[in-house]
Amino acid sequence: MIDSLPGVWNQVLSVVRLALVAWALVGLVLAVLPPASAYTMEGKWPKPAWIAICAVAAIAFWLAPLSILGLVAMVAVGVFFADVRPAVGGLRR
Repeated sequence: MIDSLPGVWNQVLSVVRLALVAWALVGLVLAVLPPASAYTMEGKWPKPAWIAICAVAAIAFWLAPLSILGLVAMVAVGVFFADVRPAVGGLRR
């Protein structure tokens, strides 16, 4: 049982890594869709900033999902989905 634990841990880590990368890439796509004016009208950071945050988060999740950088990336993408996306998501022109 103990001998099989590292293999199981690697599989769990791979699933977590892929899920986090997919989450950040979905955030990246959703950050690209609204117009740049929607971000400024809602008082959020500019569109290129959120695109960069989601892109860097995807890279951070791929390289080290369970590190301090990964934790910061989780918070950043979480802020995008919880605060920014609902505010700018419905504004399309």
